[in-house]
Amino acid sequence: MSGVKQKAEPGTLYVVATPLGNLRDITLRALDILESVDIIAAEDTRTTLKLLNAYQIKGPKLVPYHEHNEKEKASLLIEKLLAGQSVALVSEAGTPGISDPGAYLIRLAHEKGLKVRPVPGPSAISTALGVSGLNLKNGFIFLGFLPSKRGERQKLLQQLKNEKRPFLCYEAPHRLKAMLKDALKILGPRRIFVAREMTKKFEEYFWTDLPSLLEKVKDNNPRGEFTLIIEGAPEKLTRQINPEERLRVFLNQGLSLKEAVKLVAEETDISRKEIYQLALKIRDSLLKKP
Repeated sequence: MSGVKQKAEPGTLYVVATPLGNLRDITLRALDILESVDIIAAEDTRTTLKLLNAYQIKGPKLVPYHEHNEKEKASLLIEKLLAGQSVALVSEAGTPGISDPGAYLIRLAHEKGLKVRPVPGPSAISTALGVSGLNLKNGFIFLGFLPSKRGERQKLLQQLKNEKRPFLCYEAPHRLKAMLKDALKILGPRRIFVAREMTKKFEEYFWTDLPSLLEKVKDNNPRGEFTLIIEGAPEKLTRQINPEERLRVFLNQGLSLKEAVKLVAEETDISRKEIYQLALKIRDSLLKKP
């Protein structure tokens, strides 16, 4: 393809990926399209305006397009497209339509026979996976944001309990502790990769496990947006698992004796009765501590 500056075509909906945080991550083609479209439909007009100002882009009409007005605005935008105007769809950060508003408008544009064109760029999914070091030859599962209601969240995690592939999700800081508690209770002490505030000033990326991460955030208020990758269900490798160590971790995290025994039994081939007797001894030793 030519490297010549591109201008938006009439009657075309452009799905434009924008930076996750660092404004220098914008692509040259994205700048071309944002500068030449008639309308920019933005999830957060304030964030988009900062991007436009950073690159001295003026002229396109900025229209708010978010989850609360999606269907209403989609109809109006389709009318503009059918009349020959060009529209750029942008989310607050990353690629629109993936856990962000946009899918409804895109689907409607396809149904109307309108041209829909991607302008690829940043995505939280590929960014987190790319720095995790995971071998993805068997694929992965993307969950978006987990359900905010505890019962629904636990039900989903239960369905994934025996899934061998790693799964990726987004989580808001105010729900992180509750989500980690549910994940530990249902999935056990799995390894987890944390990508926080990607490409921003205080970005961080690290591997840990569910008990350690929960311990890290339980006494403070975590900040920033989190992208989490939880490893899939491990094979039952009894020799590599220390049941006493696992039980101590679970009991120290506040799980009941019954819950701890159940989790360790599922991780190993040791009988639940044997694990229960071991758990009683550990509990007694913990109670004797001054």
